[in-house]
Amino acid sequence: MPSTPTTTSFALLGLLGIKSWTAYEIVAQIRRGMHFFWPRSDAHLYAELKRLVERGHATAEAVDGRRKQATRYTITPEGRAALRGWFGSEPAAPLVEVEGFLRMFLGDQATKDDLRDSLEATARHARELRSKGKALIEELLNTGGPFPQRLHLIERQAMFIADFYRDLIEWCDETIAEIDEWPNTRNVGLTPTGRKQWERILAEPDP
Repeated sequence: MPSTPTTTSFALLGLLGIKSWTAYEIVAQIRRGMHFFWPRSDAHLYAELKRLVERGHATAEAVDGRRKQATRYTITPEGRAALRGWFGSEPAAPLVEVEGFLRMFLGDQATKDDLRDSLEATARHARELRSKGKALIEELLNTGGPFPQRLHLIERQAMFIADFYRDLIEWCDETIAEIDEWPNTRNVGLTPTGRKQWERILAEPDP
């Protein structure tokens, strides 16, 4: 029995709905943009492409590549129907996955130096990712990229991601400064600054 399609299945089908790709091309395209908000390993993507064929949602054809034979994938009518069904369903609730947050949550089992190092690394990663995103934005502004007709869609994600990384960097810097004021990581309780932050959240109108 073919496996049940996942969100990654539909991400790949959506790209195949734009054009046919070789496996290498579609993975490279994902790493170029979609990876910022839907990160998956290359191995997972290659395996999922094969599962699309097993489900009848795509065809696979051997073609001559730059150095050796490659596999080109093309969406089928059944794949387009599945993609339409996915668009008609409700998306899953949004998730936030940041290991630096997890270490902070469990930080009373670490030292101040441990937490500081973790947050500095998180901020460094965020700066690197934001820099890559800015380089892509500059390229798209200068050249239009391979799909200039789709820039109205890409711009929306790019704005959120750029702001997210900026906010994450600022949060890391502010939290490091807060940690420096603690005597240690245990039994500190809610600080006056922390209370003001929570009260500010409660006072804000709901969006």
